[in-house]
Amino acid sequence: MVKKIKVSLILLALLVSIFSCIFTAENVYADTTKDYVIDDANLLSDSEETKLEKLCAKASKEAQCDIVIITMSKGYDGSNMDSYIRDILESDYGYNEESTTVDACAYAVDMSSRADRIITSGIAKTSFSQSDLDEIREISEEYLSDSDYYTAFSKYVNNIKRAIINGEYSPTLLEKILDGILIKLFVSVVITAIAIFVMVGNNKAKATTNEMTYAKNHNFKVNDRRDLFINTTVVTRRIETNHGGGGHSSGGHGGGNSGSSGGHF
Repeated sequence: MVKKIKVSLILLALLVSIFSCIFTAENVYADTTKDYVIDDANLLSDSEETKLEKLCAKASKEAQCDIVIITMSKGYDGSNMDSYIRDILESDYGYNEESTTVDACAYAVDMSSRADRIITSGIAKTSFSQSDLDEIREISEEYLSDSDYYTAFSKYVNNIKRAIINGEYSPTLLEKILDGILIKLFVSVVITAIAIFVMVGNNKAKATTNEMTYAKNHNFKVNDRRDLFINTTVVTRRIETNHGGGGHSSGGHGGGNSGSSGGHF
């Protein structure tokens, strides 16, 4: 009986340890020396800002690149917005302090100009292409337009992290379903099918003739016409061909991105 109690206590202690590790794991990545979320435009609630701070810290550790969110209401846009954000990254961020370049990126939103821009530096600039960077921004931009700022920033953090780690951005099937791509496709197919069905129904001509329409005085005449094959003449001609070798090339994701991507919401 005493042995059973001891075994039960040991198992209980192990379970408590495991659950403690699970619930405190999200705090392991926190870097108290950095503010990963600078919400000067007050777009986020306190709880949302706290969640995003932890998400950015965790993603930054996994990607080995500081991933930052900045909101403001300064009326910045284009190159002056890029310069302002890049100065912040170069002065306050950089995952590896020994690196010659600042390994960091920021998603900046200006509520006065309604501009949103992603600024990349270091490995965030060299890891993936400009088209991937544009796509990541455009995905988040859709949520900004709906004033769903928390989701917009969450998408940015997760997508940037994946692009840096994998060397390219590629949405998962689950993300495509959740973003409504497959649903929109299905609805489009259904609408198209209905439209075609209606058009075919409206254009179908009613039968206006019968077997006596082309008869004269209730009689008809049949003409027999046929073609007779006589012979065939074949002419052949030699065509000179060039057997010299040719080349084919294809491009990939190489070259990284320009360092920024911007738009409006």
